[in-house]
Amino acid sequence: MHIAPLPVIVAVATAFILAGCGNEEAGAAKEAAVAKQVVEEKPAPYTYPAPVKGHYKEVNIGEFDLVDGIAYTATGNAGTVVYVTNKPIASPMLADSACPMTMARALSELRDARYVEVTLDGKGLSKYFAAGRSFGGSSKDSSPGGRYWQSRIKRDAGRATGSVVHRTDGHFDFELPVYTPQVNEFSEGDRSDGKRYDTTLPRLTEPAVTAAYNALHAATRKKDLKALLAAQGFDKQQIAAIRGLDGIEADFAVYADRFLDPGTPGDFTGRPGTGYVRTDGVNSKGRKFANYYHFAPCGTQLVLVSIAENPQ
Repeated sequence: MHIAPLPVIVAVATAFILAGCGNEEAGAAKEAAVAKQVVEEKPAPYTYPAPVKGHYKEVNIGEFDLVDGIAYTATGNAGTVVYVTNKPIASPMLADSACPMTMARALSELRDARYVEVTLDGKGLSKYFAAGRSFGGSSKDSSPGGRYWQSRIKRDAGRATGSVVHRTDGHFDFELPVYTPQVNEFSEGDRSDGKRYDTTLPRLTEPAVTAAYNALHAATRKKDLKALLAAQGFDKQQIAAIRGLDGIEADFAVYADRFLDPGTPGDFTGRPGTGYVRTDGVNSKGRKFANYYHFAPCGTQLVLVSIAENPQ
């Protein structure tokens, strides 16, 4: 057996020690770089004065404060739709959206927000008073003449100011810019009349809807809120603001769990102005679901506007 001279052994040992130190330093540098990247990518908090103030209480929907919302000119100039929510939905960032209501509903779903909605005519009257929760119950009061609520509105220089008071369920005051959609948007009043989607648009195709769903599914699997928002059609400035909303990460974690494992797109249905896919799988708790993911177009972008959950 050959025994290396002591100087050689010392040199080899020293080399291994130096190599180990080098690896440790490299690892530490890598960790520091990753930590720096995380800090750099964390968006600044996004806050703004609450444009809505109010409170609502109903046995099937719950009790909550109202803090945010949007107003937009109804299709055919048939009044002003006022849609208010219990969680911030970055409403100032939706001003330039071609589909402000579609994007507001998408954010409401992401946050599992509760909402109240009316459509006010020039005299401040609404034919309905609707309320609900994205993943829960809903109600719509259409009593003749709106005898269970009183409302008023003032339109001035592109803004709407007013109030709505329901005799038993709640009230809210609002001061909102009035957005002008570039497409046909649909209110809760329209929905109850069977007008949920723009039937003048082409029928959505399976490849387009499947691709849109797959992009969202991939983002939720990676816990990547930024990628999910981009896949929904929000621009960089909007994404930064939305990611800066208080509590949004916790809401995203719950929302992401509504995308199943394996969640492979199955049955497809396409109609003019809408389309949906069905997927089967389990959530993080091992519960089985067969969910339907409904998409609607906003220009050239397909937006996920609702998820219908079906426990198995």
